[in-house]
Amino acid sequence: MTSSLLLNLLRVTKKIPPPACLPYQNTTVLYAYSTDIDYDTYWYGVHNMVHYADMYATMANVRFDTKQEEEIEYHSDKKSLNNSLYSRKPDSSLGYGVKTIESNLYNVLKKFLNNKKTPICGAQVFIAVKRYPDESDVSDIISQLRANRVMVRIAVDSSPSGGSNFATLYEMSLQTNGYCVFASGRDLVNAFDEMTWILGRPYQFIARNFVVSRSSRIEIPLFKTSVLPSHTEYSLFAITIQNHSKNNFQVKTVSLITALDNSFVSMNYTIASTDGFYVTKFPGDQLYPLYGTAQSGGFPLNGSLLYKWTIDYHYDNDEPQVIQLRIYSQFYNDFLPLPNF
Repeated sequence: MTSSLLLNLLRVTKKIPPPACLPYQNTTVLYAYSTDIDYDTYWYGVHNMVHYADMYATMANVRFDTKQEEEIEYHSDKKSLNNSLYSRKPDSSLGYGVKTIESNLYNVLKKFLNNKKTPICGAQVFIAVKRYPDESDVSDIISQLRANRVMVRIAVDSSPSGGSNFATLYEMSLQTNGYCVFASGRDLVNAFDEMTWILGRPYQFIARNFVVSRSSRIEIPLFKTSVLPSHTEYSLFAITIQNHSKNNFQVKTVSLITALDNSFVSMNYTIASTDGFYVTKFPGDQLYPLYGTAQSGGFPLNGSLLYKWTIDYHYDNDEPQVIQLRIYSQFYNDFLPLPNF
């Protein structure tokens, strides 16, 4: 018996595991958006999905929260993706029209996870949500996402068109090493735009979550990029500073709707090389401001140097808050450990 036949036999009999699910650029990307989402948020997602489409083997898209549930479409070329997205723009007239009906997002994700058209190992999922689900337990979906190392990133409108449970959205992103931002208006547009820039820097090399309250400091141990020594790359990062939205604390007046509740006071950070040559500070250094509950942007990392990331935070009460920290590279990194689940 040849070695390859023996290997296959052993796999069939489950005596050795199947090949590992490893990250690589030619993977599958899904863009899912509520039909109630504002056009600008949708459009920035479209722009970045189409712009980076050539980097991926398969691009998929679906409009959800429609009265007639729509199917996920899969594409292997930029033109097909572009045509599909522009023929399926957000249209609230196709939606449920009432606040009492929950989102069908989880039905869509189940279909994606069980599809037979494209591999889901290492897939990246970007979601723009206007209507919330009602489910309180989606552990089965999260387990399947984690088993296939699917990373979920979600932009959630803090002024929902219906539904009641935003917490499972945040949990799904956290448990897959993605991230979730709550925002509204122009902040939501900008936050989702920056989130989808990650398509050009798909390899994550820092993913940390911290439960905090009051005021203190987080210090990330020394790290370096996987870029070659003496070379510099422009890496992307993201920070989220709350795991909830003010709108879900019974704020009903539209003019008062904001993503951050009153417990947040301030956040600042420094990312610096140990030799002091590269220093990035927030606020300042021409970085983008806080959009809703997230702040993100880019900074240079030199492959010959070590870096330290220090975050100072201030909340005015003892309520637990979750701070998510993420950094992304264009150079290969293995999957990072997932949070305990």
